[in-house]
Amino acid sequence: MIRRNGTGRGLTIPEVLVGAGCVAVILAIGTTVVAKGGGVSDSHFKLAELAQANECYANDFGGRQFGVMPATAGQYGDTCATFISQAWCPRPIYLGFSANGAMWGYYIGGGGFCANSGYPGNCGNWSLYRPMNFSAAEAAVGSFRMPNVVGFREYLSHRFYSPEWYAEDDPGYAWASTQFNADDEFNFDGTNYRDSSFCFSPAAMLHPGVLRARAEGGFQAPAGFSDSYRAPAVTQCTHPSLKTRMCEYGWYRGAPTTGLAFNAGRKSAPCTLFFDGSVQSVSMLHAEADDTIVRAGSKSGDGLWSDDTPLGVDGWQPTAPVDGVRTSFHILTTNGILGRDLLTRD
Repeated sequence: MIRRNGTGRGLTIPEVLVGAGCVAVILAIGTTVVAKGGGVSDSHFKLAELAQANECYANDFGGRQFGVMPATAGQYGDTCATFISQAWCPRPIYLGFSANGAMWGYYIGGGGFCANSGYPGNCGNWSLYRPMNFSAAEAAVGSFRMPNVVGFREYLSHRFYSPEWYAEDDPGYAWASTQFNADDEFNFDGTNYRDSSFCFSPAAMLHPGVLRARAEGGFQAPAGFSDSYRAPAVTQCTHPSLKTRMCEYGWYRGAPTTGLAFNAGRKSAPCTLFFDGSVQSVSMLHAEADDTIVRAGSKSGDGLWSDDTPLGVDGWQPTAPVDGVRTSFHILTTNGILGRDLLTRD
């Protein structure tokens, strides 16, 4: 469901960011898809499409990762009220038009430069603009969860609810699929709302200095330095075959119960897109084992993922693990886009 006060319908027409350098709908897939375990799933093919969409976006936006947070937000202490009073009013996160012409989205609204914008909403939506939030209460919140918003989705489809954004194995697919042929680009009936089955790596959306290794000084809060939210260039990725770009958000196959995050058990193997464009299922047992090896060989205790954030030593856990697995694979990658999520690929 929509999770923020002030989320609702606005009357302004969005400045839709349609890239000029790539065709919006991907017609040909040249991405490597690696079958693992039970074979190639629907998600493998959809992530292969998303690989092309990511490349098209980067081509049109200076080679950078997708993001909705203003790049200079760190200069204003990562504080919405300060930003809108001293900088400008951020563009809303548009979800789509409804059939009656209203526009759904996450709006800042309120005072400062937003006072005369005509937008509804308030600073309660600021946490949706961040790639991720470093608090347990909002661990599942952030723009890393929203690849199908206006600004990125045009590289694959023109609707929030389209098959490209939802894995057939996702329990939420059943409801989302009822909207695929609806007249609305986006629909919210007050109860039902399904995020995409796929999420970005928030670590790769942040400046590499945020999830800095302990040996280099450790975690830096985004409020602590000016470039924290400046989207990195894709070319900064130093381990493209080992750094994840997108993956399934939930544990969709073989889970002991529904609603579990992809890192909730060692038997989970989310379909994962890497920066080299390849797609593969990755076992959380493999990810945890590789991290253990790196930590054991590090004098400073650094691993493949950062465990000195405000989320604590257990890292990112939107749902409790079922077997004690300890990994923040994909989410808290040490050194962000400069780091890696695995030591080796099968």
